[in-house]
Amino acid sequence: MKTLIIVAHPNLVDSGTQKFLKTSLSKMDSVTWHVLNQGSFDVASEQRLLREHDRIIFQFPLYWYSAPAILKQWEDDVLTRNFVYGTEHALANKELGIVVSTGDRQKGFVAGGEEQFTLSELLRPYQALAYKAQMTYLQPFPIFQFAYLSEKDKQRLVASYQQYITNPDFESFHGQELWFEQQLADKISKTKDSSNSQKLAQILSVIQDNRENLEELGWTLSMIKDDEDE
Repeated sequence: MKTLIIVAHPNLVDSGTQKFLKTSLSKMDSVTWHVLNQGSFDVASEQRLLREHDRIIFQFPLYWYSAPAILKQWEDDVLTRNFVYGTEHALANKELGIVVSTGDRQKGFVAGGEEQFTLSELLRPYQALAYKAQMTYLQPFPIFQFAYLSEKDKQRLVASYQQYITNPDFESFHGQELWFEQQLADKISKTKDSSNSQKLAQILSVIQDNRENLEELGWTLSMIKDDEDE
């Protein structure tokens, strides 16, 4: 799976959040980090990028309950009628995800909270876009108050963000397990130190054994349930 991250940020150089996210993907070969710059867009080039990727991510800071203006300009210029839903349906069967950062608190984005609306409600236009383009709309990936996150919270953010960007099945626990196993296997294959490689291989073996045991337990419970239903 190839992922295209479309970064819409008018002050990208000063954004610690975006620098952190980009660094966390530095070793992900299947990911394209694409920054939108002010000015006119090369529509043919932008559309080609969209065609070449399977998962499309709009990534931006929340500005007055929406994205910065540059993303709207990009949409107006690049997502032409024929390209999206007229004669081509070029985005059909692809995925659309939203990574949105905000300096506001998470608990404010609830009914009755400071903001009154959830982020999912505020981002509904992108869900409508996905529906019109025959894309699969992924649950949004919010980042609240990045500047106040602890180091442990940032480590969790890296793992969750990497999965959102690269894991075809990030929403299921089973899919997350398989993704972590694959990441560990890749690390083992690239490790030159034989001692570290053996340690990592042992860890991977334990993880795989535990997963197989859980799958067997799930299968057994399913069989018991089927017997009870009969």
